[in-house]
Amino acid sequence: MFIRPCEGRITSHFGEIRKNNIVKEHKGVDFGSDGSPVIKASASGVVTRAKVIGGYGNTITIVHTLNGKKYETLYAHLKSFTVKIGQNVKQGQQIGIKGTTGNSTGIHLHFEIHIPSYEAGQPNAVNPLNYISETDITEVQKRLNSVGYKLMVDGIEGPLTIAAIKDFQKKNGLAVDGIVGPRTLAALKNK
Repeated sequence: MFIRPCEGRITSHFGEIRKNNIVKEHKGVDFGSDGSPVIKASASGVVTRAKVIGGYGNTITIVHTLNGKKYETLYAHLKSFTVKIGQNVKQGQQIGIKGTTGNSTGIHLHFEIHIPSYEAGQPNAVNPLNYISETDITEVQKRLNSVGYKLMVDGIEGPLTIAAIKDFQKKNGLAVDGIVGPRTLAALKNK
């Protein structure tokens, strides 16, 4: 369905509580500055915004219709963008470069998915990791299934996959954080 919009480790997850000047729930996923700074369209669509939007800084939004359903993705804190409003983009096409514009404490990409569209206050935001298919997650799901879990192998880091990862971590004396870091991956490979 959607692809990861950039390289970089996840530095902040959807739903985390932020305490800047006000307490606010994080409505997206942040990808760190490691890896390539290139940002790609997560799915094919039409650019609806390419401008500064308040605390987001330089921001791009893209509207998508997938299997008859409407979505809008948002890419924030960009250093620069390479697209303009009304432009058709293909999945995987470069649309910008990671930056630290707006209310940002360092170079990263803040990424959101909204169903059906972005609105101020983000009432339609959903967890992007429930919609991004990744080969790394596919591999983790296969490895978890090989040690007795019964997951759908779809490459999406949804709630069942996260629960299985946490359960595996707990049973193997690892830090229970739901993140497949080097220790968790090594333990999975050794089973």
